[in-house]
Amino acid sequence: MFSKGEAKKLREEFWDRFKQMSAGRRTRKKLPGNWMLTQTGIKAVNLRFHVDREVAQVGIDLETRNMDKRIELYEKLESVKKLLEGAMESPLIWELEYIRENGKSVSRIYLQMEGIDIYNSDTWPGAHQFMYENMMKLETFFQEYRDFFKYGP
Repeated sequence: MFSKGEAKKLREEFWDRFKQMSAGRRTRKKLPGNWMLTQTGIKAVNLRFHVDREVAQVGIDLETRNMDKRIELYEKLESVKKLLEGAMESPLIWELEYIRENGKSVSRIYLQMEGIDIYNSDTWPGAHQFMYENMMKLETFFQEYRDFFKYGP
């Protein structure tokens, strides 16, 4: 088991290494060093990374307390499900009501890799590769269909 300080240091090291790896690769591809994440241009739609003691996830979070708006956004995504899953080259997990560790309710559409532990550096290379490859696909898809999500068909 780790002390609170040791756990924090490991989490920071995980994210620092991922940031260095992904920024370098993105720069070589002439892309901005930082990920889009909360800068989607659409209120309540964020691209997310999540890593804990069991899994790594890459996906879309719909974050609004207005359930009607959240359902509307979720249904818009469902309407392009085949395109999205084709772009991601994998079936996604679709959850209208996903409860985060902090208790906040969001809708989440995501890919997941099991066998990852943020506190075990031996699992980091696999997690980093999974996260990088899938967020690249997700950003590309989102940029292509941004206007659809923003304005509708």
